Amino acid sequence: MDELGLSSLERVELMMAIEEAFEVTVDEGRFATAATVGDLQALTEPLRADRAATTMVAEPIDFPKWNRTPLARVVRNASLSTWILPGARLIMTLDVHGLEHLGDVAPPVIFASNHQSHLDTAAIFAALPRRWRNNLAPAMLKEFFRAHFFPEGFGLGTRIRTGASYVAASLFFNAFPLPQREGGTRQTLRYAGELAGQGQSILIFPEGKRTDAGEIITFQPGVAMMAARLGLPVVPVRIDGLYRILHHSWTFPRRGRGSVKFGPAISLTGNDYKAMARQIEQAVRALLSLITVTEMWHNL
Repeated sequence: MDELGLSSLERVELMMAIEEAFEVTVDEGRFATAATVGDLQALTEPLRADRAATTMVAEPIDFPKWNRTPLARVVRNASLSTWILPGARLIMTLDVHGLEHLGDVAPPVIFASNHQSHLDTAAIFAALPRRWRNNLAPAMLKEFFRAHFFPEGFGLGTRIRTGASYVAASLFFNAFPLPQREGGTRQTLRYAGELAGQGQSILIFPEGKRTDAGEIITFQPGVAMMAARLGLPVVPVRIDGLYRILHHSWTFPRRGRGSVKFGPAISLTGNDYKAMARQIEQAVRALLSLITVTEMWHNL
């Protein structure tokens, strides 16, 4: 299984295909530990009640539903308006383009953006009109908070810092964890569907990591799978210049100028998720910002 190099969303797609083909319910805990094709074959046997009771494994993920309570929403929206986004604007000056495309689509949607910096989420929040940013839920890499979800082997200080970061991201940005290699992806899809059902849009960085010099790398198919299965349009977003403000190798930011550009929404159907992910990637690449155009001019 490891040799196949499947992402977590590709694994859950395989799991769902097994369930549909053999009319069984597969426990994700057992599926996550499957190492060989033989292990997968064993999962096709219908689970007896007594066997299921002993093999069911709790998914190692806790989704922050508390951050959608009325009190949490009031705290988040007030914080974004009064100190979080004003503080971000002290660090970065943003050129925002393409907001007119948001008038052609109704929420919820999936915003799919390239990824350059830890400032990317704040930049997109700052670029969006209030009614959009107050109903936005960014996906954050679950593995980044490993010390929170799997505290064994980490020191107390690391667990406290990581846990505080997770709570802060959940509260102030309405963020939720998205695993790449671990179990819990099917539960993540359910949670994303729950968010969409409440009218909240989802922000995803399909590259899966921050790039070094603003380049765009291959988009992973998970964003296409989520969009197709949830029936949500995808709004491509291109970020430029933020890696020069807070590079992933830096500890502190440097004041600078960046840009956020939104493109026309894309509707996706079918199950060729890799092809659809390439379509989203191409749409993001096509959103050349004024900063990029200026750099190209200077390089001539």
